[in-house]
Amino acid sequence: MLHWYLVRTKAGAERIAHDQLQHIVERIILPLAKTQLRQRGRTFQRVSPIFPCFLFAFFGLAHAARQIRYTPRVRDIVRFGDQAAVVPTWVVDEPIARCADRLVDLAKPRLSRGMPEKINHGPFHAFEAIFAGYCSAAERVAVLLSIMNAERRVVMPTAWVEAR
Repeated sequence: MLHWYLVRTKAGAERIAHDQLQHIVERIILPLAKTQLRQRGRTFQRVSPIFPCFLFAFFGLAHAARQIRYTPRVRDIVRFGDQAAVVPTWVVDEPIARCADRLVDLAKPRLSRGMPEKINHGPFHAFEAIFAGYCSAAERVAVLLSIMNAERRVVMPTAWVEAR
């Protein structure tokens, strides 16, 4: 039976492992993103894996597990105890939709710390907030809300917040 699994690679060897595993598994995904790197006062654009040292692979465990484990640059299939961890399809759908055949451009943040913002979705729709910072690679943000004469820190998806 075919399932999605997470394959752990050696550091920096994701692309080589991806190329070698293409011949073994039904489908393999290496989500890549364009990022900016600053070294010695210069800024560079770099293409790097979104999940360093990991690949998503679709295969039958009984058929391909041994071959995968002994593939150069591969450490192992991610396991919990003795069982290989099956990745639910809904978890893999987002990386497939966003980065299967193209690079994701992780753009510069659009919100600035301390600036007033408006919440446009969710349970705090139409509330005014102060931007506190980004969480988890700009997908989630922390904002300060004034509720009942006190400021409360709330974490929500970035898409729910818009600059005023």
